Amino acid sequence: MHKNALILGSGGASKAIQYVLNELGIGFKIVSRKASEDTITYLELCLTVIQNHKLIINTTPLGTSPDMGSFPDIPYDLLSEDHLLYDLVYNPTETKFMKLGMQKGAKAVNGYEMLKLQAEKSWQIWVGCEKV
Repeated sequence: MHKNALILGSGGASKAIQYVLNELGIGFKIVSRKASEDTITYLELCLTVIQNHKLIINTTPLGTSPDMGSFPDIPYDLLSEDHLLYDLVYNPTETKFMKLGMQKGAKAVNGYEMLKLQAEKSWQIWVGCEKV
């Protein structure tokens, strides 16, 4: 079980991930282009930060089709097989963020399962029944 996470991005999706991590008792740091009281910048991602945060969640739209060449600016060389990269992007199924991490031995998951679970929950809320 992961104890600490880095959340890449500070928008609406980031807020949802923060809520879930709080519920799961997982500590986190938010990484964004601009520093604030509770946010560090991409430039502050050093060996210590990367080593202490084995779960890295991309909540930015970077890498989403059709701009599949873009990716979060993190120090991929510091990643290891102990890291798990979770990308909320589901199209394409394998983003450059995921590929760069996997080249360093990290595991990577895209956002397709999350999208599916959101759709099922929406169906339940709006229609009033479980999926058929």
